Amino acid sequence: MRALRALIRLAITLVVIAVIIVAGTNVYVWQRTEDEIISLTEAKDKNAQVILVLGAGVNPNGIPSPMLAHRLQTALNLYQAGAAKKILISGDHGQVHYDEIKAMKTWLINQGVPAQVIYADHAGFSTYESAYRAEAIFSVQRAIVVTQPYHLPRALYDCQSRGIEVWGVGAAGNAYPGQTERNLREYLARTKDVIWVATEQKPTYLGPKISLDGPASATDG
Repeated sequence: MRALRALIRLAITLVVIAVIIVAGTNVYVWQRTEDEIISLTEAKDKNAQVILVLGAGVNPNGIPSPMLAHRLQTALNLYQAGAAKKILISGDHGQVHYDEIKAMKTWLINQGVPAQVIYADHAGFSTYESAYRAEAIFSVQRAIVVTQPYHLPRALYDCQSRGIEVWGVGAAGNAYPGQTERNLREYLARTKDVIWVATEQKPTYLGPKISLDGPASATDG
């Protein structure tokens, strides 16, 4: 019985420590990035090098999910407003039959964005990897990041950790089916990314540098 009580106390202690770590890292990420979350109007004056659009789900027919479509629409609004002259789309193209990049590029081109200003990162398998590769592969120094408001603090933090001067514009829409579960996962994801930054985790793939001053066709998959 004594051993059981000791085990219960240990379990409670570990849970309390875990809660403190998760809460602390989330507060840290929020406080570090809150001033960089801006409006579209403010974004026009930042002289950003590129608009970085983070990938999200794609339907089986290759059409962007509502979440991804909202991100792309926000990026389009920024581009048309002159916030940056180039767009970097970063998403999951790790399988032949699942291609966020193709869906994103097709959507933007259909809305009138020239293909020659759309650069593609096919190995943005996570927020952390998209930010890491934006700096390591594409030499991004000043960017406007587009994603949903719940996701922006982590995206900004990951970019800041790579030395990118970054601002975030929240995509319209912040409540989709399963959003409660998504919000809960985001708490843990912020903690995970703080740990990854601290331990200098490498992305799944790196590779040669690609200049945003060169042809966008160099990033065609």
